[in-house]
Amino acid sequence: MSYSKRIERIQFWAYLLTDSLSGALAYTALHIVRKVYVEPIKFGQEVAIKFDAKFFLGLVLTTLVFLGISGLSGIYRDLARKSRLALVFNTVGGVMITALLLFFAIILDDLVKNYSQYYLTLGTYVGVLMFISMSFRLIWSTQVRILIDKKKLTFPTLIIGSGKEAADLLTTFTKDRSKGYDFKGYLSLNGQTTDERIKAIPYLGTAAQLTDLLNDNIIDDVIVAIPSGNSDLIARMISTIENVNVRIHVLPNVFSIISGQVRMESLGRSLIEVKRELIKPHVAFFKRIFDIVVAAILLVLSSPFVLFSMAMITVGSKGPIFFTQERLGKHGRSFRIIKLRSMYQNSEDQGPMLSSEDDPRITPWGRTMRKFRLDEMPQFYNVLRGDMSIVGPRPERKFYFDQIIESAPQYRYLLRVKPGITSWGMVKFGYAENVEEMLERAQYDLIYTENITLLNDIKILFYTLVIVLQGRGK
Repeated sequence: MSYSKRIERIQFWAYLLTDSLSGALAYTALHIVRKVYVEPIKFGQEVAIKFDAKFFLGLVLTTLVFLGISGLSGIYRDLARKSRLALVFNTVGGVMITALLLFFAIILDDLVKNYSQYYLTLGTYVGVLMFISMSFRLIWSTQVRILIDKKKLTFPTLIIGSGKEAADLLTTFTKDRSKGYDFKGYLSLNGQTTDERIKAIPYLGTAAQLTDLLNDNIIDDVIVAIPSGNSDLIARMISTIENVNVRIHVLPNVFSIISGQVRMESLGRSLIEVKRELIKPHVAFFKRIFDIVVAAILLVLSSPFVLFSMAMITVGSKGPIFFTQERLGKHGRSFRIIKLRSMYQNSEDQGPMLSSEDDPRITPWGRTMRKFRLDEMPQFYNVLRGDMSIVGPRPERKFYFDQIIESAPQYRYLLRVKPGITSWGMVKFGYAENVEEMLERAQYDLIYTENITLLNDIKILFYTLVIVLQGRGK
């Protein structure tokens, strides 16, 4: 583990401890203000300030809510790289959301003489929580910044490229150490070095050796600094280290700048960081809640159709009612997908085969089920289990996914999210009958993975419902 990773681990526990202390002190201050100024007398009797079991229950629950909201906002992630400005905005947002929930859960029930007392209680909680948590967080963040400025904390970095772009970048970041990069060496594309300035750091080989170098050395960052116009090469290179725990950056081109992909983090040289996690924690949380609620509702609503289909399958052909098959899930983990059997038994005795519109292996009732996608309904159980999402790239068999990656390695990114019952590719393209069509459909799914929002999920679900009602499945 690199020194920066150890620092982040220490920071994480420090944040967690001080945030817990902040939440506890804020609730204690709120408790005292409520008993002294808002409800000193209740039902004709003086209210004593008690630190009883009810008080400690409220303290623990409100503190856990604050920690949970802070975690969902991403406050505890990338602590060695987080800017203090982002820290301030995250803290303000987390405190305000926590206070709002607390207001409706507890404070709203107070017997107030006038509404100004709400300002007193809520203001006390917000003020104490904001001041203490912000102070501690800025202290920890500033300590990291001091370590970087003193070059005691650096991030081991590789540069891919040996031309003018790589040399310019090395010169810029050597003069400006604010990013903390510690350049361990560079890799060329073809074994040639075209700019002598890059020789200021060691030559470590060619880009083909990148994976081995990352596995054998402690590296935190990889910067791809090669000429624009090599987007396919960059995509292939990045896909080969998808599963390695490093931060990947690329030099922006003019299109990246005018399309808004480059953020002005400083007045120095800017880089585009390749996103490793496509969904922010709070989006992933609400997406999971959405999946569970929708899957449970649709599983109940579709049960009459599923039961009728089960009876038709039993009558129509020999074999089991349900069909299970191993598919690739998130991060390439295998799971067994569940469907209503729509083909005759032993239809793949000759090996894996994709179905086509006039596939003779499909039973008469199976054709009807596929038309209205009734065979997919049991997959809501996969969603409840956590194997799948309602919306996401369709899960493929390893046999076909290996062929897709061999042709286009960038589609490895589809495994960074949970597969779905429906997808943008299914809406825009539909079922694929061969690998070429699977590649074409995967383009739409790749676009989805870069634009995951709850709103987009609802939109795709709506389009899917229209397709099902129109019987346009196959």
